[in-house]
Amino acid sequence: MIVLLVKTHVPIIKPSYKGENQMFLNIKKALAIACVTIAVGAVAIPNLVSAQTTTQNSTEKLKPRQGDGWKQLNLTDSQKAQLKTIRENAKTKRQGVFTADQLAKLQQARQSGDRKGVWKSLNLTDAQKQQMKAIAEDTKAQMKRILTPAQQQQLEQMKQQRQANRGMMRQGNSL
Repeated sequence: MIVLLVKTHVPIIKPSYKGENQMFLNIKKALAIACVTIAVGAVAIPNLVSAQTTTQNSTEKLKPRQGDGWKQLNLTDSQKAQLKTIRENAKTKRQGVFTADQLAKLQQARQSGDRKGVWKSLNLTDAQKQQMKAIAEDTKAQMKRILTPAQQQQLEQMKQQRQANRGMMRQGNSL
């Protein structure tokens, strides 16, 4: 950013009374505040825009990777169909755990695309949390039974790789 300072010669007018002198001081203060505001804005706005762009780019990079792990397992058509059935059954079971109000909140979050913090806003009871955990564990066990031993080993390696990547990202963020 280039700042040009222009020096002008302004004849000093001696005020005829004290109020005019105060008026000139107020104008000088207002101009100084305006200059500082413009300077701060000129520096801050590009930084804010680049921060928003970086956040959008980082979330865009994550989206294509979701679900890629299952594709790497080279599942048969039969395995894919079985996994789909297991997921649909788990979804039905999870929906049975929620109250009508909680389901409405989830639906609203899905439609708006604003899913951040929706789970906390549901205020699940301890019993609901236990049911959700049991459904998740049961679903995971069912899915694992469909995989061959080689696919299970590959899935475990991918899980370890994801955990290692998360650890590296957390270390990078804490520095």
